[in-house]
Amino acid sequence: MVKRLVLAMVAVALLAGCTGSPVASQSSGAPSGGAATPSFTMATLPRIDGSTANIPLISLVMQRLTGASATEADNAIKTTGTPNAYLHLVDGSTDLLLVYEADVDTLKEIKDSGVKLESHPIGRDALVFFTNASNPVTSLTTEQYRDIYTGKITGWSAVGGSDQKIVAYQRPEASGSQALMRKYVMHEAKMAPAPKEMVTAEMGEIIDRVSSYSNTGNALGYSVYYYLANMYATPGIKMLGVGGVQPSKETIASGDYPYGNDFFVVIRADETENSPARKVMNWMLTADGTQAVTDAGYVPLKK
Repeated sequence: MVKRLVLAMVAVALLAGCTGSPVASQSSGAPSGGAATPSFTMATLPRIDGSTANIPLISLVMQRLTGASATEADNAIKTTGTPNAYLHLVDGSTDLLLVYEADVDTLKEIKDSGVKLESHPIGRDALVFFTNASNPVTSLTTEQYRDIYTGKITGWSAVGGSDQKIVAYQRPEASGSQALMRKYVMHEAKMAPAPKEMVTAEMGEIIDRVSSYSNTGNALGYSVYYYLANMYATPGIKMLGVGGVQPSKETIASGDYPYGNDFFVVIRADETENSPARKVMNWMLTADGTQAVTDAGYVPLKK
């Protein structure tokens, strides 16, 4: 997995060279007056944490704000994943997040802490389902995905596939992809209990587990589009559509793919106007910040 992440970051370096949520505000607009590109050293840059799928963006932001090389930026990255990143921002052990949406339990912890966060969307990604390339199924409906994960549908033949049991992997409750799974697919429905070995803690692990079923094609999993397409692309895996719409940068940008979701830059709301964290956040909301999102391979927000 580390090797694949490093390769993804190298690609980013090449590009660089050529809701009741407890936040103070959520806005898609830049701060009034815009923000000039701030200048930092690696020592003065605010501490940045975030989601695993945002590691390439964090690296590119570090490079553009400090002049560091890709290797220097990659070596300085210390992300802890979506839920932990939010909690570290609350307790003051980090300063700024480039991060996916928090799950309900994490949002409650933030609210209970009394700490207000300021959050602005900066790009789009999407929840995606994937299976083995040998599986004849190409797309399912939201109801079918929900019925599989509640245990109502247990075999691929019920959704147009072969006569095999569906091996449906899950993510932990606090993960960013699980938050999207509940938001777009499960809603209030309860997921069927899964054996411990079928709940994968690491993002790459669920892809590896599904790909290991390549001879039978009966495994199913979910992740976010950017991670699966760019950071952990695996032979023998294919993404499934939703209602006939396949996930792609184009369908996510257009809104045709129904599980598209924003990711964010987040700081504590009490950061002063001249604090390093607020300067970086303000820069992320400028045209230069949007260009960094684009150059890192993500879908930028429409202006």
